[in-house]
Amino acid sequence: MLVGLASAGAQPPEASLRDPDPKRRLAAVESIIDQGGSRSLDLLAISCQDGSGAIQQLAVAGIVNFYIPGYVKSGVRGKLVKIGDKIVRNSTEYAVEPWIRIREQDGQAILGVFRNPKSEEAKLEAVKALGSLRYQAALPELLPLLKSKQDALMLAALRAVELSENPAAVEETRFLLRDPNEAIHLKAMTMHGVHRNAGALPDLAEMFARKRSKRSEATALEAIALIASPESRGLLEQNLENRDGALRGYAAEGLGRMKAKDLEERLAALFAGEGSMRARLGQAFALVQLGRRESGALAPFDYLFNTLNSLAWRGIARAYWMELAREDEVRAWLREKLNEATKAEKVELAGILARTGGAEEVELLEKMMRDPDGDIAQEAIKATKLLKSRLP
Repeated sequence: MLVGLASAGAQPPEASLRDPDPKRRLAAVESIIDQGGSRSLDLLAISCQDGSGAIQQLAVAGIVNFYIPGYVKSGVRGKLVKIGDKIVRNSTEYAVEPWIRIREQDGQAILGVFRNPKSEEAKLEAVKALGSLRYQAALPELLPLLKSKQDALMLAALRAVELSENPAAVEETRFLLRDPNEAIHLKAMTMHGVHRNAGALPDLAEMFARKRSKRSEATALEAIALIASPESRGLLEQNLENRDGALRGYAAEGLGRMKAKDLEERLAALFAGEGSMRARLGQAFALVQLGRRESGALAPFDYLFNTLNSLAWRGIARAYWMELAREDEVRAWLREKLNEATKAEKVELAGILARTGGAEEVELLEKMMRDPDGDIAQEAIKATKLLKSRLP
């Protein structure tokens, strides 16, 4: 059980954080994180200067936890055994929403741990945190890590660049497209795709042709499809009937993004006869991009929407809808679908509209907050907060 600072006989927070016993200081940080509140940030900043790497590490995670609730609970905090074993990390990647800005003093507290870490683990936690919090001021100091030859730090710095949405910083990572470490190589290709960096197309095409691994080949084509430059049209067309379903799907979605209207009938025929779910989703997305908006159980629009009910495939469908819902016409259609949507569809739509909607969607989400199904109501509450935070 954690030691609560508010319990009888407890020292004031500042005094507890300076206790000579590191176990007591660690317990104090745990308690501060559990109690939360804006006051916790100032106290955790004190612990970022602690002489124990484990305490620095937990303090950094605690600051992130304020902005991303659940960050500590989901994997940063391990069993309360000994200090060296206290913190474990799972593979989940977290990030604040792009429109959230953290306090300058919080970013500087974490940057202080990066500059003066008491353990390599604390330094790595700081780099991950600076990325997750999208702290742009840290970029000049993180970029040199990309050449450090320390894979964990390189990956964390690469993710910080990815989340920064800074085109100049993204461009500086192009040399990592060929990195021998598969994880770094894949992350770099994904990032250049997500950020639509057309300058990376020659490298991505080379990586695709080299077929270094199945994942490398697929990631390269997905990035090319995301960039959707006319110069890639030939390559994408060549892969519309690739033996690999994922590659067929990426090829189709790329052509949809570049509005290759002359391929609409070919894509429709492929969609009608497709046996791979992954490829079919990419083809459906492409057809919707090309203007196929008719309704029907087997129509691309409804097919993509109904996939929001699939536990296995809803993540891909959600990503497609996030992109499609930037259009007013698509959002209007989605608003109409809410009247007949299933629970799963309503939950997914709340998140999609929160990230793509405007003033019209606020009223809709506020209505969903009164849904008799508690899960839907909770998602609508979160979505309404997100949407309102995005609006002027």
